[in-house]
Amino acid sequence: MKWMLSSALVASAAMAVPAVATPLTMTGDYLQVSISDYGTFGRNGGTPPAYVHDPLGTGTFDLSTDYISPGTPHDGFSIVASQFSWAQNNNTGWSDFGFNSPTLLAGAAAMGYANAATWSGVLSGFLEVTNSYFFNPGDERVLVVTTLTALSDLTNLAFARSVDPDSGTTTSENQRGNSTLGIDDFVGSESVANGRTLALVNIDNGGYENTTAIWSSCCSNNNPYNILGHTGGDLGLTSTGDHSLNLAYRIGDLSAGSSATFKYAYAAGLGLDDIVIPPPSGAVPEPATWAMMIGGFALIGGTLRRRRTTLSFA
Repeated sequence: MKWMLSSALVASAAMAVPAVATPLTMTGDYLQVSISDYGTFGRNGGTPPAYVHDPLGTGTFDLSTDYISPGTPHDGFSIVASQFSWAQNNNTGWSDFGFNSPTLLAGAAAMGYANAATWSGVLSGFLEVTNSYFFNPGDERVLVVTTLTALSDLTNLAFARSVDPDSGTTTSENQRGNSTLGIDDFVGSESVANGRTLALVNIDNGGYENTTAIWSSCCSNNNPYNILGHTGGDLGLTSTGDHSLNLAYRIGDLSAGSSATFKYAYAAGLGLDDIVIPPPSGAVPEPATWAMMIGGFALIGGTLRRRRTTLSFA
């Protein structure tokens, strides 16, 4: 594997608290996740926890059900522009954008979330990338806010996120779109071993074009142009097997000093249709309703069966 270490690493976002560990682990009632020194989920390799889900919300985490650490662990991002060949970071050693400790966020930078962390890296002379991660104790998803800042004029800029979801087995039922989300905004994977589901969900594309893809290669990043064009290893709307989930954004031209920001989520559940976004409404929710949306909420019947992961528009 070719290593390309950046010649400069950027400082963390304002109001960041020094990291207590390298990498950094955050825990809620439903999720326990680690942010690697590559700016992805993971612990700089295959050691859990990377992204673990407790469907009952008891804060009890079975590391054998980790979505990312089993098998050949993979979570990463890739970026391309006309000015440079596609560059990437992943949780097991590729570091075109540097190897840099994540930091906890506090105060206004945490945006009201109990768990908040950020990571930044640089492709020298071209681009700075910041990935920030947010979730509350009651959430079954982690909101990711990615900001790309051009260090020189860039054209045809594109970004992609990729994950190999293995929980209990490497074989999953994979699907673009579900009962409430379109194929460009949702790509999910349901384990054939235990039904646990992980999905990449677009939350706010910032006005940029976005799409999802299921890819034949399970354990590596892909060129964002290929994902956006659905060329190469694209498997269409559904697949069964050890395949990766991908979400890509087409930024286009970005002048030096300008930034592009978009939001997406890694959402966990117990089925492809358990992950939903509240339907659009012209009215501003009541404060109590808004609080439930931000924190996530359970659909509870006479007996506990499944929970539906609700994504907020934070």
